[in-house]
Amino acid sequence: MKALPYGCGLICGAFWAAAAFGAPQFGPKDMLGIVAFSDESQPVISPAGNWIAYATSDNSDEANILARHPTAFLWLVSASGGTPKKVISDHADTPVWSPDGSKLAFLRSRNGKRQAMILDPASGTPREVGNSFAEDRSTWASDGITLHWTPDGATLVVAELQDPPAVQPAPRFTVIKGTDAVVPGDVFFVDKRMWKLAAVDVANGRSRELSSSTFAFRNVAVSPDGKTVLCRAVTPETLGHFRAERNEIWLIPMDGSGAARQSFGNGRPPSWVIYSSAGRELLYPEAGALHARSVDGGADRVVASDFTKGTRQPLLSIQSNMLATLAARPGTGPKDPNMYSILRPDDDVLVVDLKSGKSQKLTPANRADEVSGLVWSGDGRSLFFKTTDSVTYRETLHRWIAGEDKAAPLFSGDETMSHFTVSKDGQRVSFISMNATHPTDGFLYDVAERQRRTITKLNPQLKDFEFVAPLTFDFRSEDGDPLQALLYKPAGASAEHPVSVVTYTYEKLSNTKNRFNPEAQMHVTHGYAYLTPDVLVKVGYTGESFVKSVVPAVNAVRAMGFTTGKFGITGGSFGGYSGLFLISHVDTFAAAVLRAPPSDFFSTWADGRDRDIWTIDNGQARANGDPWKARQSYLDNSPFFHADRVHTPLLIMHGQKDYTVPTQQGEMMFYALRYLKRPVELVLYRDGDHSIVRGSHDDYLDYYQRTLDWWEKYLK
Repeated sequence: MKALPYGCGLICGAFWAAAAFGAPQFGPKDMLGIVAFSDESQPVISPAGNWIAYATSDNSDEANILARHPTAFLWLVSASGGTPKKVISDHADTPVWSPDGSKLAFLRSRNGKRQAMILDPASGTPREVGNSFAEDRSTWASDGITLHWTPDGATLVVAELQDPPAVQPAPRFTVIKGTDAVVPGDVFFVDKRMWKLAAVDVANGRSRELSSSTFAFRNVAVSPDGKTVLCRAVTPETLGHFRAERNEIWLIPMDGSGAARQSFGNGRPPSWVIYSSAGRELLYPEAGALHARSVDGGADRVVASDFTKGTRQPLLSIQSNMLATLAARPGTGPKDPNMYSILRPDDDVLVVDLKSGKSQKLTPANRADEVSGLVWSGDGRSLFFKTTDSVTYRETLHRWIAGEDKAAPLFSGDETMSHFTVSKDGQRVSFISMNATHPTDGFLYDVAERQRRTITKLNPQLKDFEFVAPLTFDFRSEDGDPLQALLYKPAGASAEHPVSVVTYTYEKLSNTKNRFNPEAQMHVTHGYAYLTPDVLVKVGYTGESFVKSVVPAVNAVRAMGFTTGKFGITGGSFGGYSGLFLISHVDTFAAAVLRAPPSDFFSTWADGRDRDIWTIDNGQARANGDPWKARQSYLDNSPFFHADRVHTPLLIMHGQKDYTVPTQQGEMMFYALRYLKRPVELVLYRDGDHSIVRGSHDDYLDYYQRTLDWWEKYLK
């Protein structure tokens, strides 16, 4: 038989799957075509509850592939229904309503610059205000930084991103000292964006500088009295110090009467600081108590003496003078605070009455649900939050009315919900949601009518695909640990119509049950089952943990009787590492496709970044020490030193601009297997970063095409 030209594998696979299951295939181009909300631009409801604004990424812009800040289009739709209308023809995003809901502020993008705009929804006419500034195309988040209204709606506070310094040519000689606080390799993992604050007069559109200083902002907030701006920024001399950056809290006068001043001057401020309801004090946790400090300085006072340690996401209602926060439940979470873990403590919703100092927990002590999405109604009478069942992952929206003993559930669903915003009266809630068979859309929930309806239909082109929801099954690791796995099974798969199975590994994946997984659906519609087992990683036995968790899950699926007996293994980054370790220790898999896989703990530890020393010592790799103290752990857990045991056909794909897992790691395993004359291929993407496909239409299609072709060759 003649060799098939490159790309025929997808066609042949399409014929096989179509013949077997009679449904259209969901391919790489379809994945690229999925429309999503832009970051910081999910639906936001106006205070009156009559308008909803949101922005969707522009899929025609190649640079938007996996972009943190994609170019987007801004839309406005009536909360009563109707067709969404594009606000302007240019790219725009980051909608923020004025306190009275009469105006919508947003940011326009044009020719590499950002411009604040204000829209009157009634007239539909937007206008420019303030000055233009640099567009953000970084991979860092800027939630809550860019746009803020003063309470009277007269001023818009804008964080203006400054142009980065010009790139200097590399020096002929570089000297790195053992006493240097920062090594060059860590520069790729530092958010060095610098910002300035400006106040824009909404009436005339003129802008004035609030401070001549630039800041590496991490958070910005305007006081309830409109007199100051509270900022958390990185202490300049510690910027870029891996796991050692220090923050400062700055107060900037809104009237321009003085320079920014520090409120906590020791470089180690509390974990969070927010304004009091009147804006004249700062609230913060310290030593198991809630404290307050005047914005003008002076002695602290205790607001609540019994305040749980480990609080986060504080949210103040100015109207009711109540503080809501998530509070870590004692005795839960990781046992070793110095060791990396994906485990998080169980949280309670804690509400504190700032007048009396009394606190109330809204979550029952006998539940271990994950809690998130705190949001107050504008009138301060209602607090909303979401819980996720720790076993079924079913999500529930709750509402607590101030003064009541407990919160009441509003509705539940097998879905993943987030980004809740509430009308001032608490009667309408906007949010986004996805489920296993449908990507994200926007929704509106009417509290009085107890009904929800869809407010966006972002992806009508997907209606003809037969996506499947995963089955959840329990299994035990070889050590007897109870675990869960998700199995995406093609509808026609059976003993009479068996399919091969692609296994994707990372760590805990069962919690993605109610998320739309494009890669899983791509595999299913091409005739493969798709397995994602949970893995319990034990310190010092990282690779062995994957073997003891993944192989039993594979055997459980094999015993179901619908497979061809052929299993593939895939994953990226740490999942790529797990795939390398698995195929170097078991012959369970007929083929492997691995992205950016670390292969050697020793060279990763010493690749020139403090970040990776921590990652291997007690970060994600969990070697439990440095190479001298834990030498055997490094040897045992490095797939490179077991390459002679690999017999599985392996495709390695790696980006040559990957600063997270340097290309050397994939090359080491490739050249070892090439030397050993094992079936292996290496694909290097010239412009690829850790994702390989970010910002490249061609790389994206090529990556997934090669994946499907590899499965076609070895699994069908």
